[in-house]
Amino acid sequence: MRSVLLRKLPILIVALLIGSSASLVNALMSLKMMDIADFAISGRRDEMIEAGIVIVEMALGLFALSSLLTLAKGVYRRNTNVALRRKYLSGVFGKNINEFNKDNTAVYVSGITNDLNTIDVNFVDAIFELVLSLISFIIAVVVIARVNYIVLLVIAGLASVISLISFIMSKRLNKMMADRSALYERYTAYLSEVLSAFRIIKSNNLTGRVKANFHDRGEKLQSKSYDIDKYSTYIFTVQNGTIHFLVFGVLLFSAYLVIMNRLTFGGIILIMTNLNLLLGPFQRAGELLPKILSSKAVFESLDSSLRNKVEYEEDVEFKGFTDRIVFNDVGFAYEDKMVLDGIDLEISKGRKYLVTGPSGGGKSTLLKILRKYHYPQKGEVLIDGTPLRRITRDSYFRHIGNVDQNIFIFDDTIRNNLTLYRDCSEDRIIAAIHDAGLDSFVDELSFGLDTVIKDNGRNISGGERSRIAIARALLEDVDLLLLDEAFANLDAVTAGGIERTILEAKGLTVVNVSHLVIPENRDAYDDIFTIGSEIG
Repeated sequence: MRSVLLRKLPILIVALLIGSSASLVNALMSLKMMDIADFAISGRRDEMIEAGIVIVEMALGLFALSSLLTLAKGVYRRNTNVALRRKYLSGVFGKNINEFNKDNTAVYVSGITNDLNTIDVNFVDAIFELVLSLISFIIAVVVIARVNYIVLLVIAGLASVISLISFIMSKRLNKMMADRSALYERYTAYLSEVLSAFRIIKSNNLTGRVKANFHDRGEKLQSKSYDIDKYSTYIFTVQNGTIHFLVFGVLLFSAYLVIMNRLTFGGIILIMTNLNLLLGPFQRAGELLPKILSSKAVFESLDSSLRNKVEYEEDVEFKGFTDRIVFNDVGFAYEDKMVLDGIDLEISKGRKYLVTGPSGGGKSTLLKILRKYHYPQKGEVLIDGTPLRRITRDSYFRHIGNVDQNIFIFDDTIRNNLTLYRDCSEDRIIAAIHDAGLDSFVDELSFGLDTVIKDNGRNISGGERSRIAIARALLEDVDLLLLDEAFANLDAVTAGGIERTILEAKGLTVVNVSHLVIPENRDAYDDIFTIGSEIG
């Protein structure tokens, strides 16, 4: 994620150059103010008026630069945050499917909302403000050194003490910020879980228990936020009190130098005017450094959520299935439970296969390996002689179609849900609708294919969702069609008709995992594999 910040460095530099110009003009104004004070005391009226006119001109320039600085900072933050979110979302879609499914989606929701918002405030904005303060500090050093270097040394010494105190106190705040990020992630995960189980909670009278758990988790999160705010206030109070003491000490020391004729009255005005620019960076550093340092844990959390634990080098572009798929002694286990062991089978181009077996016997796992959702832990899968693990996901997915029992429907028109936003001729769409048994459903809709399906298919039946998924697969023009309990939500007559249409497709290789075997279609399969204790 940090690489995004480096790419946005040019915008940051431009904004900081504008800020540097504003700080320089402000410093020159303070020098002119010193001159005005000295001219007034010495009675040099004309020179005082001339310096006053210059200050007015500088003030107008400072106003323009400050406005431009606000705009530049806004552009920097906007572009950086947009790029961070794009980078994170791209990383999410770069996850292995099986590893993504193991995680609660709330991890990614928390990452793209809470964690990236934290990065915006505690790193993106904080870095900008800290560097800008440092530039102002350097300019203030030059200005005060021009008047009296002894005052500068006294200020620098005292300010270093303030900075050291702030740094020491920031370590605890860093840990507290990391703890809150973890709490927020668990809080979001729990919220996602209870909303997904809404019907179960209501129908089993679990509302009271859920409310109590939700309140407890929310209380812990808010308590941690309160502790952070309380400790931050404590740090700020210590810093503020020390700074007030320092300002008073500098004022007394400057007055002493005036009495000793080693500093003019205008010099005191200049020192006090620039004192905030000199001390401000130390105060801001004490405030911002804990935030910047605490962002390290957030960056690590974001990067960790995107990291694939199992990865193979994918260096082969898949051009299409031409001959056969071979499972060689394939084994796979979920933790300590072995579900596939010693699987040897062949799938030939253009042939149709039915995979059956007992529940939990590994049928769906076999299909997930074939889909590159899982990698075999033993043995390997070869496609036309090439190890499946070496084939790039994107090129492979372009040549396979999938129909699952759990189907996602976009909040969009039926047309877009069928074509998945690809260009398809009207004739192909109509043919797929017919083959999937959707004719009567579409004909009865007032807007036909332009009817909007809402909220993941909330306004259609389970059977209609299944038929849309099947029509979607038929439109994909793929080499290999993988079905996982695709007909579970259909009645036997409809399922039989759609299955027969798929089995009659010439040149299409079909692997159908199903516990439901339709007798009249059984003989249409070229082979039947029974996955369980042995392959049949």
